[in-house]
Amino acid sequence: MAADNQKEKELREQILSKRQQIEFDRNNLEAEQELSPDNRETPDVAEEAKNFDDSTENVVDTADLKALKSAENELEDLLKQLEDLGKN
Repeated sequence: MAADNQKEKELREQILSKRQQIEFDRNNLEAEQELSPDNRETPDVAEEAKNFDDSTENVVDTADLKALKSAENELEDLLKQLEDLGKN
């Protein structure tokens, strides 16, 4: 029983940590997108207009997006582990 309590505590700590990491990464990606020179171009010129509404994927590093998605998947796995632990 004590082992279950310890495991639950560890899972909760990991979940909190993962949520903080995800929030931090999202904020960084949003800031990067807002500050990107590609998204600050004036859409008055036809050549520049193509970059005006670029999606996040075109503005930020794809590796950063993959890392964020991976962290979200890890969080889902941790939440499932905690849920399964509670059922036992």
